[in-house]
Amino acid sequence: MKVLQVIDQLNVGGAERVLVDLSNILFEYGLHVNVMTLVRPGRLSEQLNSGISLINLNRINKYNVFKLYQCHQICTQYDIIHVHLRYNFRYVALSKWLFGGQYKILLHDHFGDIENDRSLPSGLRWLLKQNYWFAGVSQPLVDWAIEHVNLKKDFVFLLPNIVLKRKYTKSDIYQSSIIRMIHVSNFREAKNHSFAVKLISELRKHFQLQVHFIGQVIDQSFLNSIEQQIKDAQLGEIILIDHNCHDIQSLLNEFDIALHTAYQESGPLVLIEYMAHKLPFLAYKTGEVASQVDKFLPEFFIDNFVIAQWVERIKRILKSRSNFDHPMDEAFNLLFSPEAYFNKCMSIYNVMILNNRG
Repeated sequence: MKVLQVIDQLNVGGAERVLVDLSNILFEYGLHVNVMTLVRPGRLSEQLNSGISLINLNRINKYNVFKLYQCHQICTQYDIIHVHLRYNFRYVALSKWLFGGQYKILLHDHFGDIENDRSLPSGLRWLLKQNYWFAGVSQPLVDWAIEHVNLKKDFVFLLPNIVLKRKYTKSDIYQSSIIRMIHVSNFREAKNHSFAVKLISELRKHFQLQVHFIGQVIDQSFLNSIEQQIKDAQLGEIILIDHNCHDIQSLLNEFDIALHTAYQESGPLVLIEYMAHKLPFLAYKTGEVASQVDKFLPEFFIDNFVIAQWVERIKRILKSRSNFDHPMDEAFNLLFSPEAYFNKCMSIYNVMILNNRG
């Protein structure tokens, strides 16, 4: 079986991280897997195993027929085309529809706002009906594909996110009375940084704090509003903002607790990274990871945005944080091990290969 993982570019982001980790897992377990970027390789491409070939289509105009044909020609060399994100699927599916081919296409849907936006992007229903396959990173996405796209259950799969744990030496540099917090989310409205700033403003009454906001800028006007909110709250010396961190895991041993305030998520991947490095966190309960992990670590999730309740929960977590090491290990190893993810992914590929559809 030959598999091609496809995305537009490997910049820092959740879907991009999943593609890199998934490709590395498949390669380590002996599968023939390569990666194609449609536009440019991107920073995360450097983290692909050296044995994985990276093909860059170098597309500039997505309606260029020559590039569509070139995409098709590359895909014909593989059995499974595993495409991440809807707009990339539309491009690859269009190239197959135009030029034919025996390869099978899987849309891996990472859409994180499905609870609020259940609309169908232009052409997606029609393309998915042309004998393609669907994998959602969360149960609401799976339900959406069946109920709104009207796909048959046999052609729809749940494929939750995965993170590969990287090994780093424990840092003792920052051991002090200051509570160090980390908040990892790209800057856009759904990530709810505004609530995080209000929470930190209250927390500083209880602790000496230093908080790192780490994330790419998706919405510049939103970032501007958060920076103004930080200034107005006189938190400039407490909240540090970093837009250029490309390896979150390398930092996690330097912090005491993490926050995740997004009100809508499909993942989020970063919660898995926190567990991998035994960093306790408090997150709003949304997304597939929360659904999976809540039974192991209910203290780490909260279903409201009442600041007083967040403050009290954070105090409790910090007071007994060493007690969470074993439950975090247990949850990570059971739910997010490379072997479990490989088996899940291969079960989908095998169903696709053995079925005449596509």
